[in-house]
Amino acid sequence: MLRRATSLRYVSHHLTVGDIEPDQKTAESDRYRAPTARPAAGLAARVADHWHLLVLGGWTLIWFVIIAPHGGISWGFFTTGSRLLFGPGSGALPHASGLDLYASQPQLQIGPLAFGAAQILRHIGPDQGLVATQIAMTAVGLILVHAISVIATDIRPDLTARPDRLRWAVLVGGAVFLIAWVELSVAYTHLDDGLALAFAVLTVRGVTSGRPVLAGLCFALATDAKPWALVFLPILLVLPGRARWTAGACALATICAAWLPFVIADPGTLAATHFTIRNMPSSALRALGVTDPRTPSWDRPAQLAVGWVVGLIAVLRRRWPAVILLGVGARVALDPGVHGYYTAGVVVGALLWDLVGTRRPYPAWSLASFAALDLAPLLTRDATLLGQLRLVLVVAFTAALLLGPDRWYPPAADARPRKPPPDVGARLTPARRPAARGSA
Repeated sequence: MLRRATSLRYVSHHLTVGDIEPDQKTAESDRYRAPTARPAAGLAARVADHWHLLVLGGWTLIWFVIIAPHGGISWGFFTTGSRLLFGPGSGALPHASGLDLYASQPQLQIGPLAFGAAQILRHIGPDQGLVATQIAMTAVGLILVHAISVIATDIRPDLTARPDRLRWAVLVGGAVFLIAWVELSVAYTHLDDGLALAFAVLTVRGVTSGRPVLAGLCFALATDAKPWALVFLPILLVLPGRARWTAGACALATICAAWLPFVIADPGTLAATHFTIRNMPSSALRALGVTDPRTPSWDRPAQLAVGWVVGLIAVLRRRWPAVILLGVGARVALDPGVHGYYTAGVVVGALLWDLVGTRRPYPAWSLASFAALDLAPLLTRDATLLGQLRLVLVVAFTAALLLGPDRWYPPAADARPRKPPPDVGARLTPARRPAARGSA
């Protein structure tokens, strides 16, 4: 009886190894199976393989302890919104409940999925679930670092040839990401942004593992948690034809299921998209010359449009690992706010790119993003300079990722899952035989 082996996509040869019989061998399959197909190892060996993740766990715990006593800045929005949505309102917002929530309280720019999660979490532990939420979200940050590492080694099994280099890149890039993530999860406890970013990474995982339903569902759940996650739509375009339509249909159905009840119950829900916030002095929007005191009417549609355009270009140029970074970058460049929890989105996108999109895994953009967005405000209070730094960062990584010459990056990463040949014993599809490309 034939068994299917795991499909490996090697970025440098556009090679798919699939449905290989146990006794079949090729130079390419031996090359990448050898480092990863290890026998069961003892505890010491596992620690040796994953020491960097253990270090990151301790590092995250330190930052959690430092920030937690003064955290939960935004948690009140979530507890209030969940009470208004799922039960009679109490406290400062007595006039809305149920499906009228967004029409009467447009300042609650939080998706229904996040309110649903808050409704569960606020009943767990002290402070209306604040501590439980902080712990859960912090754990999600560690999981995301591991998930990005798995995506990197799945798409680029060549990285396992030098595992120490990959571990150090994950350690350094993960360390700065987790500082930003703890700021989001513990200092602000912005559950909606955390869920949106987590599901965005899972969308990438669904695409790279060839599961369009999972990819579409995760993209929709990201949008149901935070509407600006629509900017990640180009990720689904990485899928091939039929799978792309499957993912899109699944996403559309899930988004409609979450949002349509609010629109049907009160069409005024759509007016919530016009809610404005103060255009802060250190925003990149002001650095662009937009001096409106509050969010311009064109701003949010422009964020989506710019994010979709640069994401589409990245997909067309086969630099799809940049989509999350470019999408969040569009938000940072055009948003009137400069809140600290924005940094986590930039750094998670940068970490994905640094591990998957570069010739050698090196956390260059992770470090640069953290320095410009989190360290610079500690060194200067010049609002104009800080806004310019935010803008320069976004322009720099957008130009580098989209316009940089091919020699800067590995040969195009093919994340698109390919249908195996009809014969379950098929070796390599004729068009992709290594010999035809001069490979060993």
